[in-house]
Amino acid sequence: MAAEISGDDVIRIRIDTASAVAEFLRQLAEQAAEGETVAPANPANRAIFREIAPFRLVEYGYVHEGLGDIEGAYLGFPDGTIYAVTEDVPEEAVDGLIAASPDDLQPVYVYILLARPHSPGTIDRFLKSLSGHVGKPLVGVYRDESGRMAAYGYDGDDPAAASAYREELEAAVVRSALEADRHPGKARVLRQYHARHDTLVKAYARVGFDYGHHLLEFAGAEDRDNFLAWTKMLCAWIYARPSSWEAFGFTQVMRPADPVTDPEPGALAVRLSPPVGAWQAFEGVNAATARRFEHAKAGADPAALERALELARDYWNYVTSTVAGVEGQAKALEESRRKRQLKRE
Repeated sequence: MAAEISGDDVIRIRIDTASAVAEFLRQLAEQAAEGETVAPANPANRAIFREIAPFRLVEYGYVHEGLGDIEGAYLGFPDGTIYAVTEDVPEEAVDGLIAASPDDLQPVYVYILLARPHSPGTIDRFLKSLSGHVGKPLVGVYRDESGRMAAYGYDGDDPAAASAYREELEAAVVRSALEADRHPGKARVLRQYHARHDTLVKAYARVGFDYGHHLLEFAGAEDRDNFLAWTKMLCAWIYARPSSWEAFGFTQVMRPADPVTDPEPGALAVRLSPPVGAWQAFEGVNAATARRFEHAKAGADPAALERALELARDYWNYVTSTVAGVEGQAKALEESRRKRQLKRE
């Protein structure tokens, strides 16, 4: 019982960027010695992106069923900037990280936010599974049975690799103890994440329905990318079954929305909110936790499918009705101006 009381709702994973860069440079040196002359222009930058890639691609909700719902996964940089694993990390963020000497590079942290606190034992089992899943040793930081923050090493499923990395892994565990400021709780992770998005510029997307294309505006790139991912998942669900959009209650035939980087000057853009709760239609809370149709309950249960489609229709109806309302109002205003102009003439 005490272990459950002393649970944690954030799992922190330390990515040793200094070791990642050193290992990548060593590999490049070996390749050069063997006659390989092609190398990236910025090897340290490539090494960091290569190291964080598995943690951006893994579907955390499938790693260990005992963990329950996962609210999101984020990457934390030394300057306090936090990115969702589902969004693109800017080159500048990594370039800022590697500006220091290779031996002094600060780690990047992965923050996995849990829907509710879990015991140290449950988190331990999750991290053991995750280490094997990504195929590399890792350091996990979470609260122990007494409620104190502690770090633990996990060495995957390969005994030979584990032996080779054992000393390095133990050193990383020790270093993590000096990084208390990098071990935030859930509220601080979300606060830092949203603080960055409060300063973002608008982002745009184009979506097709009613035999036309419509320009959409979002508060920032994360909201826009969230919408793009949701429409992609919606299409995947619909096309996974031999039926039509109309049969599922969607009157508009569409394809996934596309990003728009440079809208035409003067083009009408309809402001939308991202599909936050609508991810429940796909049995998740975001793109990282949503289930593909073949893995979802809805794939085998008609009642579950109807509930899922009802949730999806609610958000899609919000999109289409908002677009229709804004575009209709703009059209009416333009028609009114045209009539006034004709009267003057």
